[in-house]
Amino acid sequence: MTEVSAGIIRRQDGKVLICRRGEGRNNAHLWEFPGGKLEKGESPCACLRRELMEELCLPLENLREVCQGQAQGILFHFIEGTTTEEPRLTEHEAFAFVTDREMLTYAFCPADTGVARAMALNAPALRHFFWDFDGTLMDTYPAMTEAFVRMAKRFGLEISPEDALGMMKVNLRDAATKLAQAHGFDVEEMIAVFREEERTLLPSMARPVAGIPEALAALPGKHYLVTHRDRASLDYLETMGLKDYFTDYVVADDGFPRKPAPDSLLHLMHKHGLNPDECVMIGDRPLDTAAGRNAGMLSCLLDEENRFPDDPCDMRTHSAYKLAALLCPAALNE
Repeated sequence: MTEVSAGIIRRQDGKVLICRRGEGRNNAHLWEFPGGKLEKGESPCACLRRELMEELCLPLENLREVCQGQAQGILFHFIEGTTTEEPRLTEHEAFAFVTDREMLTYAFCPADTGVARAMALNAPALRHFFWDFDGTLMDTYPAMTEAFVRMAKRFGLEISPEDALGMMKVNLRDAATKLAQAHGFDVEEMIAVFREEERTLLPSMARPVAGIPEALAALPGKHYLVTHRDRASLDYLETMGLKDYFTDYVVADDGFPRKPAPDSLLHLMHKHGLNPDECVMIGDRPLDTAAGRNAGMLSCLLDEENRFPDDPCDMRTHSAYKLAALLCPAALNE
């Protein structure tokens, strides 16, 4: 098996060197921890020292291997080290010195992605998890979709379930507003009819999103609910055996501005003395992830249907079953 050394090289301010691969190379324009292939009889540390001198004219000190990984049939040795010099590019198209947390904003090569994420999410580790309700914790959309279709029908309108869901995934009020304006109805009256229909459907149709009970149990920290829904959301969580996971919550009755305004998140952070670097907002829509960013915390999009591929969230997944591993990866030396 081909073996490669990859350097996690820090300068005196603690920032890590990453390099972007050039045109015409495998994984062109993606970022990596620089390094190269081991020669016969060469140790991983000796290889890294040689490769970074050849590629970057960069002397290294204090080398030690911290972990290994495999990708594309190659064994990677990840080696920590330090330098007091600036690199000079000979093969890469760019370099940057970044904080561990900043690595979340860079697109890495497949072999480096897991290591970069483990470093970023343990600097510090996430310990406080903020959750949206509809479509994130609870799969309320089947009931909401049917309620929207029924509401439209009561106003003499026909709308498909697929169109109704697509409209509401952006924002219920926006969806109702567009429908009302297009057909000359009062938006508040339409929303009131929607809520009436929804109340008859939700109790029998709402279920936890697949993988959410497992994620709540596995994530090592405290959970907070932030929802536009009223206190009935707490009743649904209690019915499903999930309420006891939550330390605190903000619901519509509390009167905070709607997301993406960060007020409800900031309130909980201030109330519980939370460090924003240890917090993440998890939701299924761009307004949820925007609220997290606006509050100064990380954001994670649970996008089961890949509706929002361009959302600038810090992390994303198509399955709640993957949330624990995504948000809380093991540190490199564990």
